[in-house]
Amino acid sequence: MVTAEPAPGRPPARRPAEAGGGATAGAGHGEVRGPGGWPVALVVADAERLLADALALALTGRGYRVRATATTRGGLLRAVLDHRPDACLLDLHLSDGRALDVVDQIHRSAPETRILALSREADPGVVEIAIEAGAAGYLSKDRGVDALDRALRRILAGELFVEANLALEARQGSPATGSRSLRWLTHRELEVLRRLTEGDGTVEIARALDMTTNTARTHVQNVLDKLGVHSRLEAVALANRLKTDLRSG
Repeated sequence: MVTAEPAPGRPPARRPAEAGGGATAGAGHGEVRGPGGWPVALVVADAERLLADALALALTGRGYRVRATATTRGGLLRAVLDHRPDACLLDLHLSDGRALDVVDQIHRSAPETRILALSREADPGVVEIAIEAGAAGYLSKDRGVDALDRALRRILAGELFVEANLALEARQGSPATGSRSLRWLTHRELEVLRRLTEGDGTVEIARALDMTTNTARTHVQNVLDKLGVHSRLEAVALANRLKTDLRSG
């Protein structure tokens, strides 16, 4: 079942902004707009109609344009294909079953739509499957609207968003190694890792990437955490083993 508002003329489907050019809003909770100035459109799906509508209302209050809500896997896919939203928030457990297969279908059929998966499961294995299927983010369903808003802005900026503890557990718990380790890094974190392999320290990274030293230090720590290593030397050693993937990243 899908509840949708009319779809007034809006720019044609487009790819999300790269890191650094994500959604913005004016003062307070003004309308959220993409880098080209268009309103950011969403589709929301939850197993419970009341929860889907409540979430849609909350996000509308934050300045997003919710084009449709859905409670079933088929309804969600139809809503995304009909409206081509900038992002889709979906509960991984919809009223007619688990929605991991729909994540893959949306990713293949509407690659311009960024997917934020919501779940009460804190299972790193589920996180990994969702990301591999094409989700751009994974957030606990118990988090509030503020956390949803932040996660949406991150994925709309072209980043991969996974709560840090889940990302680390999923990376460490995965039996696969190699290039999949890099999947957890954002575009900016990959740039930082590249600078580390070139021997740059915090000051050099900050200067090269036009950021403060505190920001550079934070990015470096995020790289270490997501790769599951304890030092910059270990990160460089891992990157060197994966240098082919890193250069093409």
